[in-house]
Amino acid sequence: MVLHHFGVAGPDVVLGIDLGTTNSVVAVADGGQSRVLADALGNRLVPSVVSFKSDGTILVGEEARERRLLDARNTIYSIKRLIGRPFRSQEVKQAQRRFAFELAESANGGVLVKVRNDTYTLTEISAFVLREISNVASRAMGRRCERAVVTVPANFNELQRSATKAAGRVAGLEIARIINEPTAAALAYGYGKSRPERVAVFDLGGGTFDLTLLELENDVFEVLSTAGDSFLGGDDLDVLVADLMCEESLRQHRWDPRSDPQAYERLRAAAEWAKCQLSSESVVELDIEELTYGAGGTALDLHFKLSRAEFENAIRATIARAFDVCQLALQEAGMKPNEVDNVVLVGGSTRVPLVKQMVEHYFEKHARSEIDPDLVVAQGAAIHGYALSGTPSRQQAKPGALGRVALKKMSAKDVQRLRDQRKQRQQELPKQPAFAPTSQVEHAPLPEPKPPVPTKPPPPIPGLPSPSNRPPPMPGIVQPDGIEMPEWQSTPPPAGLDLDDPLAESTRVGKAPQALLDQSRPSPSPGLRAPSPPKQEKLVPSPGLRAPAPPKQEKTFDEQLPLPPVPQRKMTKIGQPAAAPPPPPAAPPPIPQSLPIPSSPPSAIVDMPERPPPLLMDVTPHSLGVETAGGFCQHLIRRNAPIPTEQSRIFTTASDGQQSVMLKICQGESKSYEENQPLGVIELLGLRSAPRGAVKIAVTFIIDASGVLDVSAVDVATGTQQSIRINLLGGADDAAIARMQARQQQLMQ
Repeated sequence: MVLHHFGVAGPDVVLGIDLGTTNSVVAVADGGQSRVLADALGNRLVPSVVSFKSDGTILVGEEARERRLLDARNTIYSIKRLIGRPFRSQEVKQAQRRFAFELAESANGGVLVKVRNDTYTLTEISAFVLREISNVASRAMGRRCERAVVTVPANFNELQRSATKAAGRVAGLEIARIINEPTAAALAYGYGKSRPERVAVFDLGGGTFDLTLLELENDVFEVLSTAGDSFLGGDDLDVLVADLMCEESLRQHRWDPRSDPQAYERLRAAAEWAKCQLSSESVVELDIEELTYGAGGTALDLHFKLSRAEFENAIRATIARAFDVCQLALQEAGMKPNEVDNVVLVGGSTRVPLVKQMVEHYFEKHARSEIDPDLVVAQGAAIHGYALSGTPSRQQAKPGALGRVALKKMSAKDVQRLRDQRKQRQQELPKQPAFAPTSQVEHAPLPEPKPPVPTKPPPPIPGLPSPSNRPPPMPGIVQPDGIEMPEWQSTPPPAGLDLDDPLAESTRVGKAPQALLDQSRPSPSPGLRAPSPPKQEKLVPSPGLRAPAPPKQEKTFDEQLPLPPVPQRKMTKIGQPAAAPPPPPAAPPPIPQSLPIPSSPPSAIVDMPERPPPLLMDVTPHSLGVETAGGFCQHLIRRNAPIPTEQSRIFTTASDGQQSVMLKICQGESKSYEENQPLGVIELLGLRSAPRGAVKIAVTFIIDASGVLDVSAVDVATGTQQSIRINLLGGADDAAIARMQARQQQLMQ
């Protein structure tokens, strides 16, 4: 077993968990670094999918996601959009039309999932995912981790935050804090920077969108305003592409896949793949075999072709909804778009080139995405978790002396066994492209080199080396057109190898195995191909050969915005003269996400400066109020109020000898109670017997640092604390959480 040390230990380690709509991520910080943890196969993204098999087995993660292609009715995904929502809400009705699995109403008005003749609350489904995330961290660190900071969309209401916190308890986790996803991302970007800045975090994930404006000064992160749409994200883009596929099926076969939930689920999976491909390709073509069967049992395949221009035309109106949210957040903060100093892109859906272009057009500046948008939220949550853990100072947890806890890597034999199992599973799936990659470090093999075509050398360009004085190339290496070898990687990886491959520790960047170098000694001549790298199974890692650490690149959060990048010189094959550089583009082009060679190191690690943890000053996204006579709403706490906060109101009895008072609470901005989001009922019990109006109760609404509501009540005349019962819609009390926790432990044994 291979051990990699990471300096976090002791009973106070706090994980950072990004519980996402599509994927979830876990990270841990040690005071020197915040690092994303991967599973045994190097996957840093855990699909937020739970599948229930007929034999009673419950799958979570990548294997569960694969079963969407086989058993969509019993595979649950994207429930983050629905968690904490009343069953009768419009959002739940809209989701039911999209999902193949069945939803039902619980006894307290919440949402249940019906699978295999049983029902589960959405809190339980989220708990399955959180438990798997916790297991990934425990296996990586070699110990059980039971405390975590969990992130939620900034626009989540009280019901959604409470349900998320309950899911953590069901999963056996102590939720030390719930923080907003944009705030966590800003923390990963801005921790340790001293110049004051106003930052907009544009967070477009798989199911939700938030725009949060923050002011950063020294170690204070103050949220100025936030707004969001908890039903806008990558899932909506997938549905738009899937609907285009359905129209194509109608043209080819006169059959609409939307009439078959399982067939439509296969199209949605293929649509996600097509969306991801169009981030780096101009056109995608795909084939879905045996989508259905026609007359006489004839298999009907679907061939589909989509260009980036067609894709962008289909999604433009949906993405435009995000900028209505941006306008609302800016109005709340009293700002204009061009008054923002920096714009940070967060969430996997910001990889779509059109999204970045529209963001840069709206804010009139280059958008920043140098930290992986899929990982940055968990990294920021881990930094905040470290601040909450009470861990000793940086001097006792230096990143260069990571020796207190061993990050375990499985043996080569066990990893190969898991790979074989995954390959066998994938061979049993329907033949079609599906889903986005779950690993942020796997790369495609280098393209096959072509013989160079003799051309007339171009005239020398001032300031650039000519072909005659250019440094000699590395023997045996072909540099593909249009891809510049980054400084941190002196040689490209052998074809088919993963830069984070547990079996290829000695083949990482910087050096290649001696066997590979020996085979590539002869210098290639014009017209000859470079020798092909050996097959992966023939590489024998040398236990003494380790990859050098990539050079540190200082990236300051408070630096001036860069000018549009100067076009890079086009790299050519060995022996072929360089061509003249292309003219500058009109706008900064989107960076392809699936190049054979990455343009920067994988951003699974964020350095932490040697300074005190920052102070986070967040806000509540919705106003909180109670129903008054006539169906009106009296707001106690207004939206964008700094949290933690509390407000009190005096309530009196309406009849003689009244023993209890009932208050209906809601969140929303309307003066009408019915137009807001009902949250539930608060009952004041055991009041002293007195004439009407004589008993005055001071009811205090408290929103803690996690944005979760708490309520207290005191008899004004006597100072006696009153008994309170809070009944949230779809909520669960301590007894219900204990039952769910016991049930899940039994099911996951």
